[in-house]
Amino acid sequence: MFQQIEGLSLQKFPAMCAHRGLSALCPENTMPAFAAAIALGAQEIEFDVWLTKDEQLVISHDPSIDRMTDGNGMISDLRLEELMEVNAGHSMGWQVPLCTVEQVFAAFGKKAIMNVHINDAGKDGIVVKLLRELIIKYGLYDYVYFAGINRELYWMQQIAPEVPRCAIQLPHVEVPIYDMAVSYGCSRVQFWRDMFDDELIKRLKSHGIVCNLYYSDDIDDMKVQLGKGIDVILTNRADLGMKLHRALEGLKNE
Repeated sequence: MFQQIEGLSLQKFPAMCAHRGLSALCPENTMPAFAAAIALGAQEIEFDVWLTKDEQLVISHDPSIDRMTDGNGMISDLRLEELMEVNAGHSMGWQVPLCTVEQVFAAFGKKAIMNVHINDAGKDGIVVKLLRELIIKYGLYDYVYFAGINRELYWMQQIAPEVPRCAIQLPHVEVPIYDMAVSYGCSRVQFWRDMFDDELIKRLKSHGIVCNLYYSDDIDDMKVQLGKGIDVILTNRADLGMKLHRALEGLKNE
């Protein structure tokens, strides 16, 4: 149950993945949110990546900054300098900027596994190319995996085949997650809640595929999901997730 997986040198299963950092208690996808999650002991952090007008990689769930900052506009239409001027913490009463992938890799690169969600690989897969360059720069091959659906998985496989891939299951995607994972040589899948069953998990694990779940923020529910065979739980409450994880480790060591 708590095995070590080759290529994920810090990983233990079951594990907690801090979704957008400690996003329930800190402004999501900011350096404080990631730092807090890692300080709590989260084995993974998760974030989405978007390309700016001047081809920099900014971390944001949304393709626009309207919801999570005091600014507005599409990230693809703005330069990094402009994006660094907005406040990403205004809804929580914080003053904190957006951050780049390079900032996160430099600060936290070997302190947790990075679940990097690529929503749009860009023209000729440029987002994957730039991410690969940063992985090489910071020596993070053992600490990063890419996540996405079939069109992005294609670019991952073409440009950075050595970086582990995770097939994401979304309600609007017609390709079954098992087919997607096998077709693109994924070492992981990421389920949407209630879109999997025991048989699907069994089929995936017969191929050695790790099973992530998006998401759970309640300890009792986390226990239920782990009991179904989930390996990694994405959570906005890494504080609660790590409380459960420590309890499980205590049981293992008895």
